[in-house]
Amino acid sequence: MKKRLILILILTIPLMAAALHILGGQSNLVVQAQASFQTPTPNADGQIIYTVQDGDTCTRIFLLTGVTIDQLITLNNLDAECTLYPSQNLILGTVEPRTATPVGPLPTPTTPGPTPTPFEGTAQLCVLLFEDLDGNQMRSEGEFYLGGGVVSVNNRAGTYSETMETIGGNPDLFAMECFTADCVAFQCFEDIPEGNYNLSMGVPEGYIATTSLNVALEVTAGDTILIDFGAQPSSTSITEDSPDLQQGRSPLLLAIGLILVAGGAGLTFFFIRSRGKS
Repeated sequence: MKKRLILILILTIPLMAAALHILGGQSNLVVQAQASFQTPTPNADGQIIYTVQDGDTCTRIFLLTGVTIDQLITLNNLDAECTLYPSQNLILGTVEPRTATPVGPLPTPTTPGPTPTPFEGTAQLCVLLFEDLDGNQMRSEGEFYLGGGVVSVNNRAGTYSETMETIGGNPDLFAMECFTADCVAFQCFEDIPEGNYNLSMGVPEGYIATTSLNVALEVTAGDTILIDFGAQPSSTSITEDSPDLQQGRSPLLLAIGLILVAGGAGLTFFFIRSRGKS
């Protein structure tokens, strides 16, 4: 009788431990499938960089960023197993660096006379911030203008410095054929002297930029320069299940765990019943 008791205990304890381990592992899979990800801002070269954290895998990064495992391997020259190590910088994608495109009349060249007089004219620089919800760096239908951004322009000679705040609203309510703060969402710096300038944008709290925040530009007398910036809410929640869960692997592990628990319970019941008969 004692030998039978020892044998039953030897069989029951490992089965129960294995079942609890599998069920606990499945719970961790579900928890890890829920995460939040802050979209990185492109660097000066237009690259979107992600820094690998402890415990990261290519599957988890795919769930966080939407960049497929094949793209991660191709963009970062990874091996076929997509091996990662902590603090590794991964390229998630590349966007075109922001450039300023002058719009409007260009200065008309004049034939120099015997005693030319330098022309010291001014230009107009207009800036717009929009809510880039789809992250494509272009304002799409349904994306509003975003107020509360702080834009500043400074010339490299240190003789000009101005700052103003962007205004927001529904694009359908603005008349886009004029360039004054009274009728459009563009905020304009007037009477800017010729020269080389740095333009920078500070997005409102709770948002991150989807475009470059700094633009270097050359201003020529008579120019009207229009530049737009994009920003989106700073956090995106991931609620999709992992590919393994969608393919049915986790339900299989759950079934195996339940079978092991049932087996352990059955052996325990058999032992108690046998002892009662004896």
